[in-house]
Parts: sequence; structure tokens; C-alpha cells
Amino acid sequence: MPEQNNIEQTSFFAHETLREGQKEMLQDSINALKNNGHHLAAAPTGIGKTAAALAAGLEALSNSTNKKIFFLTGRQSQHKIVVETIKDINSTLDFQNIKCVDLIGRQSMCVELDLFSGKCNCEQGLPGGIKQIAYEDLKEMILDNPLHVDEVIKKSRERFLCPWKALRNSAKDAEIIVCDYNHLFIDVIRENSLPGLGVALEDIIIIVDEAHNLPNRIRKGLERRLTKRILRGGRYEIEEYMGDIQTKREEENWKWLMKSFKKFEKHISDYFNKWNMKIDNNKNETRIYSNELLNVFLESMIPNEFNNSAESALSRFSAMLKEVTVELDESANDKELDCWRISALVDILLKFGNKKELVLVFNNERDGRLSCHLLDPSIISKPIFSESSGSILMSGTLYPPKMYSDILGLTNLKNVTHNEYISPFENHNKPISIATNVTTRYKQRGPENTRKICEHIYSVAKEAPGHIAIFAPSYKLLDEFIDSEGWPNRLVIKEKSEWGKSEIDQIIPDLEKYRKNKQKILLAGVFGGKLSEGIDYNNNILDAVVCIGIPVAPPSVFSDALKEFLETKFGRNKGWLYGSLQPAINSVIQAMGRPIRSSTDRAFITLLDSRHLDQNYRKCHPTNFSPLICNDSETTRRYIARFFSKK
Repeated sequence: MPEQNNIEQTSFFAHETLREGQKEMLQDSINALKNNGHHLAAAPTGIGKTAAALAAGLEALSNSTNKKIFFLTGRQSQHKIVVETIKDINSTLDFQNIKCVDLIGRQSMCVELDLFSGKCNCEQGLPGGIKQIAYEDLKEMILDNPLHVDEVIKKSRERFLCPWKALRNSAKDAEIIVCDYNHLFIDVIRENSLPGLGVALEDIIIIVDEAHNLPNRIRKGLERRLTKRILRGGRYEIEEYMGDIQTKREEENWKWLMKSFKKFEKHISDYFNKWNMKIDNNKNETRIYSNELLNVFLESMIPNEFNNSAESALSRFSAMLKEVTVELDESANDKELDCWRISALVDILLKFGNKKELVLVFNNERDGRLSCHLLDPSIISKPIFSESSGSILMSGTLYPPKMYSDILGLTNLKNVTHNEYISPFENHNKPISIATNVTTRYKQRGPENTRKICEHIYSVAKEAPGHIAIFAPSYKLLDEFIDSEGWPNRLVIKEKSEWGKSEIDQIIPDLEKYRKNKQKILLAGVFGGKLSEGIDYNNNILDAVVCIGIPVAPPSVFSDALKEFLETKFGRNKGWLYGSLQPAINSVIQAMGRPIRSSTDRAFITLLDSRHLDQNYRKCHPTNFSPLICNDSETTRRYIARFFSKK
């Protein structure tokens, strides 16, 4: 063990000392991985969970052979944090450096990637011998010193090499691969990816960052839509593809497919009309059972000499749709063919059609839209965690960790542990107040309630010395509470639903610029949106956060089906808790954590909804939740003034 690292549990810790809470998380994680187990850590921001998880994973790796760590995160900013932490670990080691590869989607790395052929224009005609030497040199550079993916892309461009190919080649010799959740939790990506990376699932230690997002990411991965426009697009794609058919045999096969496709298109149009008639007044959607849609597909399959059943014909139908390739319009934003969308829907129906874990929703907007939604993410996640060499799931909002263990199917696996860790600095660096005279509960909304909410926001805007952020349950409510003018000496930056990466990337530079110019900002967004989850507010750029209301999902076919499914699986009390209440509170907790990114950051948090004090809601908060009570906006103002008067 190197002398400069005094941490008892491991040689792989990035820093000289452990923080309170971090030490417990590190030990719990090491103990779990020692037995190929799984640990769920509700660890607040600033505790140092990335360093703790990596140290535990590397300690497990050092006692095994041919294993890799997959550090999964959905955020580019977290990729950089992981790479920098590995550099810090390497600086403490007196033996060989840890090798790391940072991966993102190929479409974001390659020049002019052709999705159909898998070819790109990154290499630009380099001679074979020179190209091979250049790739070996770049591989050595990647493995000698961890590089963020942007750095690899830049170095590859300078050398006329493909960054995706360079990283894939390097990954085979790396101990840590940093990548998106999809690399493991989307079946087709995992099955194509792992062999190329030279690793099997049973040799992977999984670290999941922001693990509170994993259930919905898995659900979203199996979400599919069907509309008349998609069907028309699919038919046109088949017609275009059939124009290039060479042999008589192929032509007969594709004629069968087209006849079956047109038959399905006619049948589903009739069903769209039928389902539209089922929708109740004042509603725009109804539940459809998967067997009903599956039967429409099966009845549309034209009998043929190749298949002895409608089921085998439908499987062949789906496989042929995957083969369709056509030239896409250069201006098209979406590069997925409609044929592929339909094939993916068929595959899901064939795999899950008879299971209660799938719900279909018909919406009558425009010409009608059919969508399928997975209710139970454990169908996907449980086999993956079970087959892996162990895992650490962590997040600042993994509350309660037992709920996520249940939902992801970990609870019944061997050697599963979970814990909530307390931040050593949050109580004095991040006081929380609750306004008892306001709420966004639907029955209690009105002009008087809106006026009181705005008064509380005004108190925060008046007393906070720097930038503040406001989060609301929806864009509609955000517009109701936040005007562009009328806030004391503040400019308003309000999130829009259509914002893309460029707008988000500009937020922190703008906040820094305004702070330098002594211009205070009121930043306004929605829970679960781009401002509340997609940005790291470092350098104490926010002095206060105001959370308006509690974003309980409104009634819908999906939310009702999810609640019903969870009640059946976990019991009546947990149906509402797991499906609605806890996810809503966790969205608030996520927003509350935005301003505290290190042990030195200070910020005041104001919750504008009295329901946070109701027993059912309060028990959803972390165990150390101890708020200040504010009966009016003047009390809110005094608490904030007192906090910022102390340094």
C-alpha cells in the first residue's frame, strides 16, 4: 500500500482524508462487492460518492482477474468528474496507473456516420500501415493517462482517425469504462457492445450514478409509438427498398411483407376508430390491452409457405422490417426509420405481450397515437444485476434506497445492502424552510394562494445576495408565478421546453458573467427539467433555491396502471408511495440539492407547500429533514436575512 494514502480500507482512494459519511459508504460498498453483492447508497451531494464508489470498485477489481468496472451515468458533466477522479487516484498510486476509457454514443463521435452501413468519414483515406501505427499510438496515449471523450475526439480529428474505433480498441485493455446506462440496460446495445469491448456481463462490476433515474430510463428504453404517419412512412420505405430487389425469390418475399403490412395498416385504422369511441368525455386517452394489438398484427399476416404459424410469420415480418434501408433526407433530425420503429414495437409485443408489466395507451390527439410503456423495469434490470459481478447504485435522491431495490428487482438477490448517508455540512450550509400558508394542491389554488407564493419568492429575491433558482411542477404553473419583470434588481432567465444542449451549456457561463458584473439573476425552471437535473451549479453560483409545490403526476392511463401494478406487486400502501408520492418528493429533493456541490457551498432552500409537513409527505424526505417553519413571507425574509448575515 502506498505510504501517501492513509485510508485503511483501500489503496485506491483519490484523496488523503475521508469525509464523514464517505467513510461509511466506502466500507459498505467494499463489503458488498467482496461477496459479489449489491449496495444502494442514498448519498447527498458533496459527500464524495464518486471517489468512494470508484475506490470500492477498484479494490474489488484488485482481488480478481479479467474484470472491468462499468461506471454508468447519463450526464456528460459526470463523465468528466469520473475521469478527473481516476487521475487523482493514479497520482496516489506507486504502482501501474488505472486505465480508463470514456465512451459516448457513436453518432456524437464520428464524422458523417452512415447508420445503415456503420461506416464514417473519420479516417479520410489514410494508408493502411500508417493508420495502424497511428491507432496504436493513440491507444497508448488513452491508456497511459485517462482522457475525457472530448479530448479523444480532438486528438482523433488531428490524426484523421475514428475516435469510436480508437476507444473501442482501447476499452479491451481498460479497467474502467465510463458510459451511458444504455450500454447495459438496452438489450440490443448490450449484446452488440460487450463482445466488442472484450468483456462478459459476469465479469462486470456495475456502478450506477444518479441511480434514481435508472427505473425511468429503462422504461423509456422500451417505450414505442405507433401512428398513421409512422405506418405511411414505413410503407413508403418498403416501396423504396423493394425497388432495389435483385432476385425473383427476394421479390416474392417482399411482396408478402407488403401485403401483410397493408393489411395491418387497414386493420389498425379501423381499431383506431374503435378505440377513439371508447374514450370517455373530457378525456383524451384510454387503455388498450397488449393482447388486442398483438392479435391485430397476427391476423394481418398473410399465410405463406415459409411459416407454419401466425406467430412465426410475425417474427419474420419484424426481422424483414429491420433489413429495410433507404437514403434519408439530410435535413431529417430523426435518423430512425419508421420500419425500425414498427419492428421494435412488434418485438416488444412478442416478448411481453402476455405479461401484466406492459401497458398500451391510445391517445386521440390528431389522427390518434398508440404507445406502449413498461411498468416493471426489473424485467430488464434484475437479470443484469444478478449476472454481474456486483454493483453500487448511488444518488443524492435515492430515497428510500429500499424502494429502488424493490423496483429494480435487487431485493431478492443475494448480499444486497442499502444505507442513507448524512452530509456533514448540509444542516448549517443548507438550511431549509417550509411556508405553511401556501400549496399547489389543486383544490386550494386561486388568486390569494398565488399572491402569497409570489410574496415568498419576492422575500427570497430581495434578501439573497446572489443568483437564485425557482422550480415549479409545470411550465404552466411556472408562467403563473414568474413574470419577466417585477423582481428586485433581478433579470429573469426562464426555462423553455424546447431548449436544447446549446441553451443548457450556456447557462453556467451566463451566470458566471452576470455574477462578475454584479447583476443578480432569477433562474426559473421545472422539476425534472433541464435546469433542475441537467446542470452542475459549481462555485456556489446559486445562493438560494425556491421549490414551488410538489410535482405529483396528474391522473393518466399510465399512472393509474403503474399504481395498480405496484399495489399488486408490493401491497396497497406501496402502490401510491412508489408510483406517485416518493418520485414527486424526490424531484423536489433533486432540485434542493442543486446549489450545494461541495463542502464549502452555502445556500438557503425554501419549500413553498405546506404538504411537506403532512405525515405522508414528510416521511418521504431523508431522515435528517428538519425544516424551519414560516407562517408568512416576512418570516421567510427574516430567516434568509439572518443566514446571509453570517459568514
